[in-house]
Amino acid sequence: MESCCRFNKYERILLLMRPEIISLQDLKNETIGISKCVDALRNGLLVVFPTETVYGLAALASSAKAVKRLCFEKGRRSDHALPIAISGYEALKRYIPDVPPLALRLARRFWPGPLTLVLDADSSESELHKLPKQSLEAIMPEKTVGFRVPNNAFLLQILRILDEPIVLTSANLSGKSPATSAAEALDALGEKPEFIVDGGKAAFGHPSTVLKIGGKEVVILREGAVSTSKIREALAKVIVFVCTGNSCRSPMAEVICQKLLAEELGVSITELEDKGYVVLSAGVAADSFSPASAQARQVVSQEYGLSLENHYSQLFSPSLAQLADVVITMSNSHKNALLYSFPDLKDRISVLRKDGQDIADPFGASVSEYLSCAKQIEEQIRARLSELLD
Repeated sequence: MESCCRFNKYERILLLMRPEIISLQDLKNETIGISKCVDALRNGLLVVFPTETVYGLAALASSAKAVKRLCFEKGRRSDHALPIAISGYEALKRYIPDVPPLALRLARRFWPGPLTLVLDADSSESELHKLPKQSLEAIMPEKTVGFRVPNNAFLLQILRILDEPIVLTSANLSGKSPATSAAEALDALGEKPEFIVDGGKAAFGHPSTVLKIGGKEVVILREGAVSTSKIREALAKVIVFVCTGNSCRSPMAEVICQKLLAEELGVSITELEDKGYVVLSAGVAADSFSPASAQARQVVSQEYGLSLENHYSQLFSPSLAQLADVVITMSNSHKNALLYSFPDLKDRISVLRKDGQDIADPFGASVSEYLSCAKQIEEQIRARLSELLD
């Protein structure tokens, strides 16, 4: 451990007064606390952070010395991989260039939050390969990496400033119960960390749920703060059709798509969610709780045996943008409007027509024009069924 005993002047000063407790409740200037933690991590020191699950012991992943020392102080086995924390699901592609769709889906649903995703990380394009060899051996001894985005505002700010991952493991000795408060972390680790950030009692009080994802296979390695039933619900593919007011085209597309998917899967529409599919609709300029147009209700009822009687319009919201796996717009103007407000949709959004043209708005027109619009929508959805079912 001689490499862990050579500290620069900055480190030696801190070691004389370790661990320093940073109380978020008493902190008058949060920027000072953030700056202290960022500087400490960049100088190869260890910091204990609060998260929504338990308290975590952190080291900068790019500091081989700090990672080695963290393993030593915690008593971590060399073959027991250390998870890393990143700033958000958008950053995941930097480390896993070909993120499985299921992983992105779960990341959007739960991050920041109490879910750790274990993914294959053997791509040569991964930024993880910029880390020192010693760090990689601790983080990915079996070519997989556990990723986490903690739901703690203080820690997330630090991760954004660092713009690189930190190793984040429970603040306890290996084999012991995880700490759920700063006092418990201090009792467990003593003078090992240089800083302990006190953010009060951890909300969940038990570790994150850990999932391993390979392609379309999901394995629960540890059930924690997120239950198995919540994971199962979150795995459903969410398809959202979008028009202007969410009263004509998109609600017709919603129920027609439900019908076609159910027929293809050999189930009833009510069983679609159990099969892993949720179909919704929204508008870029929709009033809340307006009914579908009378013509749209008549067409889907008479032509398809479906109902829009319980449909109420909704505006396409930030929560829908995060939830949606596929966003299909009726026109290019809808697509452009959504991309302006939600640029992260760029890999999930397209217009319905395969030729890139618009589906004309029948608003205020006759029932026959609504029927023509519905038939065009049906034709285009049929052409994309295999894509939607993928």
